[in-house]
Amino acid sequence: MSGEFDPEKHKAAWPSTGNYCRGGAFDCAVLGCTSIAILPQGMSQERFTWLKKIGAKIIATPGCESNVKEIYDKCWELKRDPTNVIFNQFEEFGNPIFHYNVTGPAIEEVFQELYAERRSADSLVRAKRLPGVKLADMAVRAPLRAAAFISATGSAGTIAAGDYLKKQHPSLKIVATEALQCPTLLMNGFGDHRIEGIGDKHIPWVHNVRNTDCVAAIDDEDCMRILRLFNEPAGQKHLASLGMKANELKSLPLLGISGICNLLAAIKTAKHFELTERDVIFTVFTDSTELYGSRVEELKKERGAYRAQDAIADFAGPLAHQSVDYFKELTFPERKALHNLKYYTWVEQQGKACEELNAQWNPDYWRELFEDEVAYFDQLIGDFNHQVGLRP
Repeated sequence: MSGEFDPEKHKAAWPSTGNYCRGGAFDCAVLGCTSIAILPQGMSQERFTWLKKIGAKIIATPGCESNVKEIYDKCWELKRDPTNVIFNQFEEFGNPIFHYNVTGPAIEEVFQELYAERRSADSLVRAKRLPGVKLADMAVRAPLRAAAFISATGSAGTIAAGDYLKKQHPSLKIVATEALQCPTLLMNGFGDHRIEGIGDKHIPWVHNVRNTDCVAAIDDEDCMRILRLFNEPAGQKHLASLGMKANELKSLPLLGISGICNLLAAIKTAKHFELTERDVIFTVFTDSTELYGSRVEELKKERGAYRAQDAIADFAGPLAHQSVDYFKELTFPERKALHNLKYYTWVEQQGKACEELNAQWNPDYWRELFEDEVAYFDQLIGDFNHQVGLRP
């Protein structure tokens, strides 16, 4: 739309920890241009198979999910060729702008529907009260409350939906999730982990850290155990014995490893804040087991067949008794400390201006991006549609 990318002469490079480059490769296939998918070599085989099938050029960088710097280093190499245009999700503001303006309102719409349904049901109960029973003596439920939004940080795109929701519900908590094995937000930590698709070892340039209330670190072992519980026959049989319905069991494979991470973080959040049945927690299941069938097979080879006692233990442990440890409510100085971590990745390594980093601490910086910038985007989209004949 801005004229910076010409599909007839440019190649689009998509640095990613696995999911973003798939979307970029698909866009390039639609446009008929060359896509370059850059992702760690340790990611699931399904990602590489899909990218190869759609015609993307694949660059596998050293390491696993948390080796993001190696991806950035490859981007600097590609930039030497002016025909390569880098679309870095960790610094592209279109990423969180979309989630603020699309994902956030979609979640708010769901909440309002739930809120109205509960109010309607309570009104019906009151309308049918027995003769002689005073309305004041009836148990009246408190209205629903939007309590929290949970998102693995990843490229800090999805978590921007929380910024929108907090504007509508000021008491709502935005909870950033990461792997315990790589606790960058929790304790400036580092390390390898198995929760694919969430990115680590740095704070994305597009993350409004000042607006993040809490950090929940999830043990990747818990995610792998729940992955088997949800997808192995013995696991589904045990869940059915606990009362889970057939349609619910059928939907469990829609949760991939990072989706399970978000689920467990939501449980931590509910327990930490002692939330009740009136409190609504929102999260996003960002991928499905379709991308992780090979991981399930690897676990079978490593640990053997999945038995009924495994299912009982995995439900009782990581799911039913997910603890509140490794959960932190961020103070103002702690948020500022996380903001300052951006300096080392983005100013020292990636050439960003220190002045802009300082500006990001001002809430108006993000308001202008998330709200005012959209009008400019809409103008570019309209101009493009006009040029290609989609609009008079």
